[in-house]
Amino acid sequence: MSDLEQPIAMGRTAEIYPFENEKVLKLFYPTIPQSWINKEVDTGRYIEDAQLPVPKVYERVKLGKREGIVYERLEGTTLLHEIASKPWNIAKYARLQASLHAQVHKVLAPASIETQREWATGGLAETDKLPRNLQEKVLHLLASMPDGNQLCHGDFHPGNIVVTRRGPVIIDWMTASKGVACGDVARTSVILEAATVPEGTPMRWLLDWVRKVFLSVYLKTYAQYQPIEEDSLGAWRAIMAANFLADVSQPEEEGKLMAIVERGTRLAAGG
Repeated sequence: MSDLEQPIAMGRTAEIYPFENEKVLKLFYPTIPQSWINKEVDTGRYIEDAQLPVPKVYERVKLGKREGIVYERLEGTTLLHEIASKPWNIAKYARLQASLHAQVHKVLAPASIETQREWATGGLAETDKLPRNLQEKVLHLLASMPDGNQLCHGDFHPGNIVVTRRGPVIIDWMTASKGVACGDVARTSVILEAATVPEGTPMRWLLDWVRKVFLSVYLKTYAQYQPIEEDSLGAWRAIMAANFLADVSQPEEEGKLMAIVERGTRLAAGG
């Protein structure tokens, strides 16, 4: 640990450090389960072989009690920062995200990865923010949704797309699963609608204003690659919003997510 420089980024699961030969080390916190790290390594190598625009995975390391993964170092800014600095290109960036997401969904998921249903159920079990009756409605709705074998990212938003010289690169695959594209698109739409823009993001107030435009263009463009049924999207949005509740702490986000859950479950019941 003493040989490492200061981290260049910090997240909920890990810190990112500069590493030798233009690489970076993603060093996970000691509390992160081994299974999560195993999944990220295996998925990273799989998607690289599938020729998706993703960072190269070099090796796995251990420093003291912490596990890490050495990745290619990406030089560039996230699509989120591009939107903030050039908001007049909002439609262009939304179309870019839609095309990248459709590209992900063309790939068959690895057989060993957890299913979208298993992943979503886990998030529902971790939150106490849903009333019991509403949680049961969401679980019943999830059980009625179709299975699938498409690769799903699970956290696909502008902050996880890095704009580099070689083109856009998709990062942060820890939430990947095997499922249906509609569920993954629903997850993205919920994030775009409900998540608060991170503190320190340039022109933060403007991003809150343009997010509706971005979401609308993203959904319309994605539908040109693969049709989306409105009923299925609404049901999946309720499921993904309920799942997302476990990850948020701000009352504004919680309120938006609860509204999506209540509306989706009501419509699914014919109300």
